[in-house]
Order: sequence, then C-alpha cells, then structure tokens
Amino acid sequence: MEAGQLLHNMSAPPRSVVKYNGLSTEALTTGFGSSEKTGGPCSDHDVFGCFITFRLPVNLRRCGAKTILKRLDMELGSTPEVTLLHLIEARAKELRLPDACVVVPTKIDHPCPWTDPLAILAVITKSSANIWLRSKAPRLYVLRKVSAISLLVPPIFADQIEGLSS
Repeated sequence: MEAGQLLHNMSAPPRSVVKYNGLSTEALTTGFGSSEKTGGPCSDHDVFGCFITFRLPVNLRRCGAKTILKRLDMELGSTPEVTLLHLIEARAKELRLPDACVVVPTKIDHPCPWTDPLAILAVITKSSANIWLRSKAPRLYVLRKVSAISLLVPPIFADQIEGLSS
C-alpha cells in the first residue's frame, strides 16, 4: 500500500473499543447456557454461563488488613497487609473458577456459592470494573469501596461449583 493511500487523523487520539457479546450464539447451538443441572442462574438464553456473587460479610466491609485478620481469627504477623495478601493469593489459587471471568452488575438474586471470607476477598481484590483475573495482584484499597462483585462463570466451571448444581 502506498503512503498516499493511508488516511491519518492526527486531531483525535487513537482509541480501542472492545465489545464482548459472550458466546450466546454458541450456547444456543450447543445446548450450553441453559443447563438443567445449574437451574435458574443459567437459564437466560442470552447468557453462556451463570452469574455468581461474592459478598463481604458486614463485619469485614470497609476494614483494613489488621482488622480483617483479627475478625477472621488469623495471625497478624509483622505486617498485616503482607499476611493478608499471601492468604488471598493462596485462596485465589484454590478457587474453581477460570483464570479470568467477566465482572457483571451485581443483583440480589445472584447465588453466593462461596461464603468463606478469603474467597470473597480474593475475588473482590483481584477484580477491576470489567474482569476478574486470578493472576492479578490483589488491591486491598478496593475493600474501602466495594463490598460485592458478580462474575459470569462459564457452564463447565459452574457445574463444578457446589451449591449451583442440583
């Protein structure tokens, strides 16, 4: 291609837009997404997977690392933040979730299969507004603002989560 054929617009900064429509077409053709095993949360025909929520208990909301560890009856260590980060990383490795999940708006009717605080802390602190990443470094400061996060979990993982399958 010749340089004269290229169109350049230097007045506007470059911008990328990423859109995700899920795998709803795939789900409808393969039968996934409305699994009878997983029931209600997976029955939406436009969704490939289940919505699940992670809600911090009231006594852990807007707390710092030292308070969280005390309320969980855990050893504080010399640096409570580092101790809590290590516990969160260890728990994140154990969660039966894919390495990445889309974050969706939280609704009251989304099931909460994990009730242990470290699992909830792992998901909240390793999530952005759009995605949860297992490999992301936990950010404790988000606990001051966020007390619940919902994820869209693919059916193959949802079927392995106790409390979602019947």
